[in-house]
Formats: sequence, structure tokens, C-alpha cells
Amino acid sequence: MMDSAEKTDLSPEWLAARVQKMIEDDCEIAPDENLVLYGLDSIAVMTFSSELKQMGIEASFEELARDPTLDNWWALIAARR
Repeated sequence: MMDSAEKTDLSPEWLAARVQKMIEDDCEIAPDENLVLYGLDSIAVMTFSSELKQMGIEASFEELARDPTLDNWWALIAARR
């Protein structure tokens, strides 16, 4: 479990940059746009769920996949950190 100082690095900007790595595209991502439209796949979502868990944030694959947008993912992360 990481300490709270490391968790403060989390921000909407961090999330957008992380998602851009997952979709391997540096286009501008609309915060309310479905990330699947940008090429996000289920493997990437599972990997991201695991990364969040390592940071002490519980966000299941199902929760992330239900509404895969930057806005929704950030809301989940912000609520659980």
C-alpha cells in the first residue's frame, strides 16, 4: 500500500495521460467520450484496474468497463482514494 503522499500525484491530468498510453494515441480525449471509441480494449481496462488496486484504490473491471470515460473514471478514483 502506498502512502498518502504518493497518492497526491493522482489528478485528472494523470488519468488522461495514463489513458493515452493505454490507447497508444496522443489525440485529445473528450472527458465524456466513451474510451472504447478511441481503441481502449478490455485487457487495458483489466490492467488499469490492477494498477489502481496497487495504489490502494479499489475500482473493479466491471465498474471501469460500465462507463469508460475519463469523467467517470476520475469520479471513481477521487471517491476512493
